[in-house]
Amino acid sequence: MFSIPPISSTYSSDAFQDLLDKQLEQIKKNAATIDGLSARMDQDKKAQARQRVEEIKKEIEALRKMLLLYGDSDAKAVLQQIKQLASELKQAAGVLKTSSESGVPDVTTTQPVDGYAAYAEQQASADAEAATAAPAPIAIPATDMQRAKDDQQVEYVTQSLKSLKAMTERMVKKHEGRL
Repeated sequence: MFSIPPISSTYSSDAFQDLLDKQLEQIKKNAATIDGLSARMDQDKKAQARQRVEEIKKEIEALRKMLLLYGDSDAKAVLQQIKQLASELKQAAGVLKTSSESGVPDVTTTQPVDGYAAYAEQQASADAEAATAAPAPIAIPATDMQRAKDDQQVEYVTQSLKSLKAMTERMVKKHEGRL
């Protein structure tokens, strides 16, 4: 007959701990993979939004040239296109303003911490560092620079669109006054 040897509690406890450790490592790997994919999707969406803003900029210039070439008669149709471009620009700007963070907590750093003690420790560390260190230049992360560049581009295109709209509305009023 088969007899099953008794399993010592330390052996089963160690095996269980090893199993838990392996599962935790797998969970961490899966979370890192998901975070990476999420970040990649955000970057791709933002790249598409940047491209769309650039296309809108070109369309505004084409509409401006068309108005100057053909005059008041096409102004109403251009106003409709301007409204459509404004909507698309608003969508693209919304994508560019979203944060790149996924909102998923990092399982490796989530720990309960006494808030007051952590703040006091951080403040003491900052005070000590400030007393001994010379002022360091402020480094602007690349993401902040890209965000500023995106904001500047969206603002420029928005102003161009507003200018075109004002010009077109004047042309429509002028054309309607002749009729």
